[in-house]
Amino acid sequence: MNIEVRMFMKFRSYLPPGSTNGKAIISLEKGATLEILLNLLGIPIDEPKIMAINGVSHGFSGAVNSSVLKEVLEEGDIVSFFSPSGGG
Repeated sequence: MNIEVRMFMKFRSYLPPGSTNGKAIISLEKGATLEILLNLLGIPIDEPKIMAINGVSHGFSGAVNSSVLKEVLEEGDIVSFFSPSGGG
């Protein structure tokens, strides 16, 4: 199955070669999880990040809970990774 990965800010460095505009199409086996995708892309599980699947936030992580990591991805999903920002 194919999913689209969109990377923002520092996460663009994890995109595979040949990616354009911060996006890539990634082929995964049916039943692949968010954790499998992170491992495939080389993104450390504990690296702080904001993740969204099809525009729905799945949390801020350095401490993503294990149920989010087990989320099964589907054909055509769009998975986005953002760096957290500070302010105040």
